[in-house]
Amino acid sequence: MKNTTTIKNDFLPLLIAVAFAYFAFGAITNVAGAIIPKIREAYAVSASLSSFLAATFFIAYGLTSIPWGVFMEKSSKKTTLIISSIITTAGVLLFAAISGFVPNMAAMFLCGIGITGIQVALNPLVAEISDPAKYSRNLTAFMVVNGIGSYLAPQLVSVIKNQGYEWTMTYWVFTVIAIIMTIAIAIPKYPTASKPEINNGSKPESKNLTLELLTKNPLIYLYAVGIFLYVGVEVGVANTLGFYLQDKLNIEASLGEAAEVAKNTVISNYWGRLLVGRLIGSVILDKIPGRIAIMSYISLAAVSLYFATHGSINQALIAFPAIGFFISIMFPTIYSLATNSFPAQYSSAISGILCTAIIGGAAVGPLIAAIAEATQGSNPVPNWDMGLYVAYACYAYIFFVGLVAKDKK
Repeated sequence: MKNTTTIKNDFLPLLIAVAFAYFAFGAITNVAGAIIPKIREAYAVSASLSSFLAATFFIAYGLTSIPWGVFMEKSSKKTTLIISSIITTAGVLLFAAISGFVPNMAAMFLCGIGITGIQVALNPLVAEISDPAKYSRNLTAFMVVNGIGSYLAPQLVSVIKNQGYEWTMTYWVFTVIAIIMTIAIAIPKYPTASKPEINNGSKPESKNLTLELLTKNPLIYLYAVGIFLYVGVEVGVANTLGFYLQDKLNIEASLGEAAEVAKNTVISNYWGRLLVGRLIGSVILDKIPGRIAIMSYISLAAVSLYFATHGSINQALIAFPAIGFFISIMFPTIYSLATNSFPAQYSSAISGILCTAIIGGAAVGPLIAAIAEATQGSNPVPNWDMGLYVAYACYAYIFFVGLVAKDKK
């Protein structure tokens, strides 16, 4: 009898390990918004250069996603997860142990390599342990757990400072989390990989499915660019929040010593609203087509950005987190639309290609900062309003993806 449960019961321990992995890489990835202003202060670099340090994390996605996908095809998801978790642990440990702009950049890049492998393996693994009809909803639900990690990470920076420690102590905490993650994913039972049939005693033809997709199915580029710009604008706006509140709205003058906690709280609330949006979205996506959800939500994200940048500090404190809510369903929805547009055998290749597109996180944030600095003129601070026009352009393309995407195979 066909299993109709949301998660296949045989893989409950694996489910728990997968959930913790989503939590861990959410925290490690999205603490950047809280630490980038500190990097600018600690190492006396520009806003765009400090943003680029965080961007090296996402450059690793662009360089290693497809190699991770190929490696996973030749080995297994479990092996991929274990090795990539070890690399992630090494990255956060390096960041904690050695200070300096260049060592921190190297540590970020190493973390990015590890997190890339984790995400390349996790997304198709969710499909294997889920009821096929519930894949989109389950992927969204796991991204909720990812959002919990994203929400807590900036708050952790504030807690550590309030305890009298340096902000780099955050990465010692991440080291412990990464070690637990590595152990957790190494223990459970994994689904058995299906083997291709052999006819007449001959080996099956070996195909490079990634190359086949890239050369023969141009539709994959629609989704890849969508992921590129979505991740870019999600991370780019989050990493700009601290600068915007500090430079444009002068939050220190209004709140004094409470300003830093307030800035980190806004960043946390951005990721927190994203978390809530994914939780609600896991229900909404069962009710309406993904295309409609994308177009509706991304339009409201653009409206929220407008209100965030055209009002008082109090208005910005509400509107910036609202952006997080309205972009919440974009990654799992675009990912599932892409998966549903191609035959099942392409799942690993799709994962590698779309995770490569996460390099957008390296492009949009520094571009926002570069445009803000280039247009500041005689002003003492960058023109962040002008820089954030990049976000509107990203939202417009994502709307286009929803307009032309396919909902089913």
